Amino acid sequence: MAKTLLTTLGTGDYTETVYCFGERRAEKTCYVAKALCQLFEIDRIILLLTEEARAKHWSRLQEDLPPHVEKVAKGIPEGKTEAETWAIFDVLVDSIEPNTRLFFDITHAFRSIPLLVLLGAALLRKAKNVEIQGLYYGLYRPGQAETPIIDLTPALRLLDWLTATDKFISTGSALELGQLLDRVQRDFYRQQKPGKGDPRPIRLQSFGQAIRDISRSLELVRPVSLLEDDLPRLQKHSTQELAEEVGQFAKPFGLLLQSIQDSYSQLALPADQKEDRRAQVQKHFQLLRWYVEKRFTTQALLLAREWVVSALCLCEGIQDYRKREARQGIEQQLGSLIQQAEPAQFLPPIAAHVPDVQQLADLWSRLSQYRNDVAHVQMNPEPLPSEALESFVLRDLLPRLEALFPELTRTEGELEGDPSISQ
Repeated sequence: MAKTLLTTLGTGDYTETVYCFGERRAEKTCYVAKALCQLFEIDRIILLLTEEARAKHWSRLQEDLPPHVEKVAKGIPEGKTEAETWAIFDVLVDSIEPNTRLFFDITHAFRSIPLLVLLGAALLRKAKNVEIQGLYYGLYRPGQAETPIIDLTPALRLLDWLTATDKFISTGSALELGQLLDRVQRDFYRQQKPGKGDPRPIRLQSFGQAIRDISRSLELVRPVSLLEDDLPRLQKHSTQELAEEVGQFAKPFGLLLQSIQDSYSQLALPADQKEDRRAQVQKHFQLLRWYVEKRFTTQALLLAREWVVSALCLCEGIQDYRKREARQGIEQQLGSLIQQAEPAQFLPPIAAHVPDVQQLADLWSRLSQYRNDVAHVQMNPEPLPSEALESFVLRDLLPRLEALFPELTRTEGELEGDPSISQ
């Protein structure tokens, strides 16, 4: 795949210098574009030029560049107004073909162009599957024999952290954050060979895997795996050593580390309650509350329907609430409440465990209908409106469950402070 360099030129009088990148040095030139073409074996160069810059530099630069390099000049305005700024952005984005291997140079960029290049690079990676090879700046210093080329590519990774952070805050998913931690550790060992005793990341990858596993269990509604495997693993990895390693090798993640631990740990069971079935079901309800807060309508409907059955299993003294036969028995009793025109005339045993049987019958009817509607993805003549499903989950679901099962939907502290609930 051809390597493309996107660069800019202003109207300054550029001085000849020897550009260097690490141990490599280019031929003496006043144009960093020529040096980058030599240092990175560029096949194609796209140059963004104002009319004044084109008149002053374009002809000379074409003569200076290696003959095999394809040269493309793109006219841009000066960026004096917002409209001109967006015009520059459009030219930048439209100049790059999908799947390009792209190098950016902002050495001679002016006004807002460096920012536009940074944002354009982030957009191109996602929208056009562009592979960003690097973002560079030639640090010219008058009187110095050589000019180092600075690698600004980590600035693009900061945008990755920003995107992943936004996703975690808005959805609770840490999948992308976990992938970034994994990449940080892998890149360290791929690019560096630390000496004996040198600090190195050894915990980022495992912690990243832990939060990715939690995110998958949350997305796919796996409350059992979440409580038994994923959250204990998170707690195991949450150490002071991890915090120190994050601060050294993944500094942007340090702003989120405590937030992630707090957000997920609230769903975990204390070590002394791992075999407590009632505590498990209470935590499942806390997970349901989490889904509602994050506006995960589908997950909330799926979990709520099963939670009602689990809660009634416990009320009936059935400790193995996951046993298929036990759940089927509860479901049959719930179904009988819906089928009868007057539920109060024929009350199944589960009716004794709720304060309002009619409310239970109505809730089960809605949960069954809504869950089935979601599962069948509108493949029926009269699917429910999305607004109705979302409204039920966000406004009605939790209050109804709390009214029917107060002792299983509240924490110990809430129960102790409510005189209406017998202890």
